[in-house]
Amino acid sequence: MAKNTKKVVKKAIKKVLDSTELDEKLVAQYNKAEASGLIDKIKCYTKCYGGYVVAVGAGCSFGVSGIVGLGLLIISGIWGWNVNCSCKPCKGGQVGSCCNG
Repeated sequence: MAKNTKKVVKKAIKKVLDSTELDEKLVAQYNKAEASGLIDKIKCYTKCYGGYVVAVGAGCSFGVSGIVGLGLLIISGIWGWNVNCSCKPCKGGQVGSCCNG
């Protein structure tokens, strides 16, 4: 029964997408944003400031679950180290301020 429902839902979604030309509009807007450099800017800001968002999420999660908060805190620390520190001693990285710290 679940298989039949999946097929019906898939068919309905395909019918809606074919009739609205939504996918062509999305692809056109994505290409326009990529050409203007917006996608690269979004990726850059996500790479640079995403760790802060995870750290804030960790702080908020400590009230609910200490394990989840600790996990998010560790993830944000790893994120910050990977993004900001060009010296990775375990990977044979270059000498920098984070190595001499």
